[in-house]
Amino acid sequence: FATRKHLLEYDDVMNKQRENVYALRRELLEGQIRLAEDEVVDSRGYVTSLAQDLVDDLVETHTSKDQDPSEWDLGGLAMAVGELFGLDAESIATLALDETPVGEMADKIFGLATARYDEKEQSLGIEPAILRRIERDVMLQIVDAQWKDHLYSLDHLKEGIGLRGYGQRDPLVEYKKESFALFQAMKARIDEEMVRYLWRLRPV
Repeated sequence: FATRKHLLEYDDVMNKQRENVYALRRELLEGQIRLAEDEVVDSRGYVTSLAQDLVDDLVETHTSKDQDPSEWDLGGLAMAVGELFGLDAESIATLALDETPVGEMADKIFGLATARYDEKEQSLGIEPAILRRIERDVMLQIVDAQWKDHLYSLDHLKEGIGLRGYGQRDPLVEYKKESFALFQAMKARIDEEMVRYLWRLRPV
């Protein structure tokens, strides 16, 4: 009984994560994703929100407040933006990041990215509802693939976590801490892959 109870404590960690992922899957299937208590968006609104958060993170990473502006990695920022949104060098050059105040960089990058997405949507000549369906299907595939990879990672973690006891550390506490870090990393990959795939997607 004690062994079973101990195993259930490990399973409980996975169940909480499963509930979180399945809640997102349900929302994606229904096309009603909850960003906040009073804010519900469709797949387009969701991927746009993810893109905005990623742009904010990229700008913050490459233009650290702790560094002098002369030390900012604007080349790295431009490269990261191009990689994320599938933008060519000419498009990124129009941003003129080296002449843009840091407070306006994120808005400028996000503006260019959303303009490109709008152009793609209009050029397809299909009903918006069809594109929403395509977005939903791509998002679900990404969530499922990343969740499966995450489950494999948790299995590997669980196999070796007992050895932490030799270091006078509670294996269950260590498992909870490390599984949470893995879960956060998985969610970050899901967000980034959704934006990367959907911005580069060219239905034919």
